[in-house]
Amino acid sequence: MGERDRGLFDLDADTRQVPQYDQMALPGRVPALTLLYHPRLTRIGERVLVRELASPSGRVAVSRLTPEFAPPSQPAAALPLASPFLSRRPMWIASEYDGSFTIDAREAAAAVIVDGVAVPATLNVPATAVERGVVVEVGGPVVLLLHLLDPAQKPAERFELVGDSDGVAQVRHHIARVARLQAPVLVRGETGTGKELVARAVHDASERADKPYLTVNMAAIPSSLAASELFGHVRGAFSGASHANLGFFGRADGGSLFLDEIGDTPPEVQAALLRVLETGEVQQVGADKHRQVDVRLIAATDANIEKEVEAGRFRAPLFYRLANQEIRLPPLRERRDDVGRLLIHFLRHELEALGRESELLDVDAQGMSWLPAPIVARLARYAWPGNVRQLRNVARYLASLEHRQLAVQVDDPHLNRLLPNAGSAVPTIDASADEIRARLAALEAERSSAPATAGDAAEVEKKRTPSDIGPDELERVLAAVDYKLGPAAAELGISRPALNDLVDAHPTLVRANNLTREQLLAALEDHEGAPDALWKALKVSKRGLKLRMSELGMS
Repeated sequence: MGERDRGLFDLDADTRQVPQYDQMALPGRVPALTLLYHPRLTRIGERVLVRELASPSGRVAVSRLTPEFAPPSQPAAALPLASPFLSRRPMWIASEYDGSFTIDAREAAAAVIVDGVAVPATLNVPATAVERGVVVEVGGPVVLLLHLLDPAQKPAERFELVGDSDGVAQVRHHIARVARLQAPVLVRGETGTGKELVARAVHDASERADKPYLTVNMAAIPSSLAASELFGHVRGAFSGASHANLGFFGRADGGSLFLDEIGDTPPEVQAALLRVLETGEVQQVGADKHRQVDVRLIAATDANIEKEVEAGRFRAPLFYRLANQEIRLPPLRERRDDVGRLLIHFLRHELEALGRESELLDVDAQGMSWLPAPIVARLARYAWPGNVRQLRNVARYLASLEHRQLAVQVDDPHLNRLLPNAGSAVPTIDASADEIRARLAALEAERSSAPATAGDAAEVEKKRTPSDIGPDELERVLAAVDYKLGPAAAELGISRPALNDLVDAHPTLVRANNLTREQLLAALEDHEGAPDALWKALKVSKRGLKLRMSELGMS
C-alpha cells in the first residue's frame, strides 16, 4: 500500500440512547471503533468496522498493531494505530450473548478508561451504552468510541457538511432528494445543529443555485414590521414609507427564501405565508393588487411546532404545507463519533484565522500533540446542549491558547464555563470524579510496582535507525506481517517513511504503489491470475496490490 495522504478529513455538517429520526435504528448496524483522538491529530475521525463483535462471543484486540483504521472516504487506506505510546499487548473487546460488551484490560500494558472509569480487569458495558456510544481511553494518548454504524450507508455528496456519522449521512441523502423538488422544506433540529447550513445546501444543490438566496430570522422581526419586511410595501403605505420596498419575497423572486425560527411568525402573517405557498401571490402593504412571485420557501425551527398547532399559536394548514418535505438534524450527542472530526475542523479554521495553522500538527519531543487526550475524551462524553455551535466555541478557546506552553487541564475553569453541567450524556457508569481519580491512581500504582515480565521487556524497545536493519531482517519481518507496511514499521521500530526508503533500496522488494502495469501483467501471466499467489510472489500486501490494480484499471 502506498503512503497515504495525511491531510485533514473534513466533513462539512452516532450515538444515541433512543434514536428519534430517520432510520437510525435499522437492524444490521454493526459495532465500530472511531478514533476520537490520536497523537497525530490528522488521524482523528478514522474508523474500523469490527464485524467480529456483531455476533455473540466475538472478540477483537486493540493494540499498537490491530485493528487497522481508515478515513471513511478511503476505506482501502487502512493503517494500525502504530502509536509508540500503545503496547502490542492488547485490550480486548468481546460481545456477549445478552447484547452487551465486555472490555478486558487484563493483558493491556497501559491504563484503560471507559466512560471516565478506570478498568482494572474487566468491565461489562450494556448494549444501550454502545447504542449511545462509549468513550474508551487506551494508554492515555488514544481515545476511541465504541458505537454502531450502518455498513450499507451509501456515499452522498458532502454539501460542505462536516461529519461521517450515520446521522449526517442521512441528512446528506435528504438534501440531495429534496433539492430536486420545488416544494417547501422544513428543517428541524435543536439550536446549534446547523439548520442554516442545511438550508443553504438545499438551495445550492437545486436548479435555483444561481438565483437569489435570502435569509430572515423571524424571531428578530418586530410583529408590527413583519408583513412589510416579508411582502414589501408601496410608497406612502405608512408613516416613514418614503419609498417602495419589494420585501424579502420580492427580492428572492426566482430563488429561495430561508425563514429561520418559523415558529415565531406572528399569527396575522401566517395566513399571508400560506397564501404565498398556495398561490404564489404576495400583496405589498398598501397595494391594491397581488403580484406573482416564484420563491422556494425553506423554513427552520427548533420548536415543537406540533404543540404550537395544538395550542392554536401556529396555523395547522401552514404547518402541514411546510412539513411536506422535512429534514431532521441529529443533535451532537447523537453523532458522537463526529466530535473529534468537528473539533479538528474548527481548530484548523480558528488557527488559520490567527495565522498559526501549522501549530495543528505540532508535537513535542516525545511525539505528543499539544492537544491533551483527556480533554477530547471529556468533550466526547459531554451532552452538548448547544450542539455544534457550542463545540465551535470550545475550539475557539483552545485555539486562543499558546500551545507550546499549554497548561489547560480537564477541569480548566474557563472550559468549565463553556461546558456547563459537564458530564456524560446518560453515563454508562455512575462514578464521581474523586472515585475515578482514586481508581486510576491505584491501577497505575499496581502496574508500576508489578515485576516486569518477558512481555513487558519486549515492550521496552529503543527506537532503531534504518541502518540497524539488514535486507534479510527486513524481508523476514515483512513476510511475517503479510507485507503490510504499517505493522512492519511498528515491528521494526522505525517510521513509515524510513521503511519506504529501506524497501526502495532492497534488491528484490518493491512497494505496491510503485508496481507498473507491465510488472503486474507479467505476474498475472506467471501465476495464472491467482490473487493469493500473486501478492505473495510480488512481496506486497494483498490490500496494497488490490488498490494498485484498481488505480491502473486492472481490477
